[in-house]
Amino acid sequence: MASVSVRIAGANGDGIESSGALLIEAAAKNGLHVFGYRGYQSIVGGGHVWYQVRIGDSDLHSHGRGIDILVALNQDAILHQKNSLNNNSIVIYDPSKVNVDALDTSKSRAVKLPMLDIAMEVSGNPIIRNVVAIGAVLKFIGMDIGEFDEIIKTRFGKKGDKVVDGNIQAAARGYNYEGVETACKLSGDGKHRYVLDGNVALSYGAYAAGCKFYAAYPMTPASGIMTWFASNESKGVFFKQAEDEISAINMTIGASVAGVRAMCGTSGGGFSLMVEALGLSGMLEAPIVVVNSQRTGPSTGFPTKTEQADLLFAMHASQGEFPRIVVAPSSVKESFRIGAEALNLAERYQVPVIILMDQYLSECVDSVEQFDLDKVSIDRGKIVKASNGTGKFKRYELTGDGISPRAFPGTKGLEHIAPSDEHNEYGELMSDMLAGLDESIEMRKKMHEKRMKKIDTMLKNETVFVPKVINEGAEYFFVTFGSTTGSAIEATEILKGKGRSFGVVSFEYIMPLDKERTLKLLEGKKLIDVEANYTRQLAQVIKQSTGIEIKDSILRYDGEAFTGDEIAERALLLTN
Repeated sequence: MASVSVRIAGANGDGIESSGALLIEAAAKNGLHVFGYRGYQSIVGGGHVWYQVRIGDSDLHSHGRGIDILVALNQDAILHQKNSLNNNSIVIYDPSKVNVDALDTSKSRAVKLPMLDIAMEVSGNPIIRNVVAIGAVLKFIGMDIGEFDEIIKTRFGKKGDKVVDGNIQAAARGYNYEGVETACKLSGDGKHRYVLDGNVALSYGAYAAGCKFYAAYPMTPASGIMTWFASNESKGVFFKQAEDEISAINMTIGASVAGVRAMCGTSGGGFSLMVEALGLSGMLEAPIVVVNSQRTGPSTGFPTKTEQADLLFAMHASQGEFPRIVVAPSSVKESFRIGAEALNLAERYQVPVIILMDQYLSECVDSVEQFDLDKVSIDRGKIVKASNGTGKFKRYELTGDGISPRAFPGTKGLEHIAPSDEHNEYGELMSDMLAGLDESIEMRKKMHEKRMKKIDTMLKNETVFVPKVINEGAEYFFVTFGSTTGSAIEATEILKGKGRSFGVVSFEYIMPLDKERTLKLLEGKKLIDVEANYTRQLAQVIKQSTGIEIKDSILRYDGEAFTGDEIAERALLLTN
């Protein structure tokens, strides 16, 4: 696999993200694979920011380690990024803005490009200097600029011919500038790929599966889901920006009880506020989906950085015991599938489903083939549409599989109560329980056992609760979950090139955990735990459930995402 990592760095407000988006779109339309990720500070303006675009000729699983081409838009870009430059890297800089004396010339080649002067000459708009730089990058990686011209026409066509012509000229000047020459040649496969981040992919999946209601209070890094639903109300979805996360989840529960497929989203701090209502969902057996896009903690932590430290919290949030599903998508592509699958599982088993995203997965951009929304199936579970005329409706009927029949409000003859207190089969409160009456105490026991019985039913009926294994015959296995899976897969490919045999065991659905099949899968294998947290949370879950203790770990908790190179290097130290 051949790939090139391009990082555009400068100040917040320099148009860095839009520049990265243009480069990503150009590469994807040329049949190449792309993976984009941005680093930014938790401030409104200023501060150092960057956008890394990795471009390759086959599937990419992470943003990659180091920088092959750096576009330095200001002096801070040199200061902050010089230590991340790979050997034989290229630094594109504007001599009127940037001094490159601090660069190690034995490691990097500095290329002068008067971006600002060219931008002012062709358009009079200084922001177009970024497009000059993109033109130079296209030349360095051997891409035809013709496709980029078409992207500019599409992107800026509504702004008039002058703007379009200015951008096209700017890119061409950068592409043909003296000293800018092809350094490598990446060959695409001719397929036109789409680029989107994990939040958008998840939103599309939920929409395809019939999600009609989304509620949220803005919180990075989950806000992209909110933005998608707010921008697509014309598609038949309803978005509500609540006054806080408590209101958001309660609105979601209300929508669910009313018969609407509903979802809410937040990050760890907001999820902390939601936990009491999560228990309400468990008691009502109201099927909802809650997205927690993890970031560093505790408290505000690093609000724009990534972590996987909310796993145990999500598994045990709220008081009492009730069945729930906890799932962590492993990629942008899988986020689409999980977005749809979660709604089906929530309604099939009448439980809350918690989707653990993280900042890296929520905001990284990947190239994917077009999702087929029409192929997404919708399973609403045990819905009763008409009364059988026997009288009151047993909304919480004691059943063999733990799943009771459900009816939408307004269905004649199927009226029922949705209580937060313990109740009988009709939803009626058992206030006489306080008096210690045996009948009520026995009903509490039966109702609690009925709810918990859903766990056995899930494990019996569903195959998704079995971890995924990649390279089954390997000598060692990385055990991981969520977005770290991609970097672990990439590490196995790097290690294969060094003559080492590694595989991956990826836990997507973590709760409920199929103890027997997990034990059978892991027993006797040489395992290395890979997680973005300090306390080895997945390893704790595995040990508690199966008794298997994974002794070796590769952990990261500094707010940055794993790369395949890092995991491979640390694995070699553990196993040599």
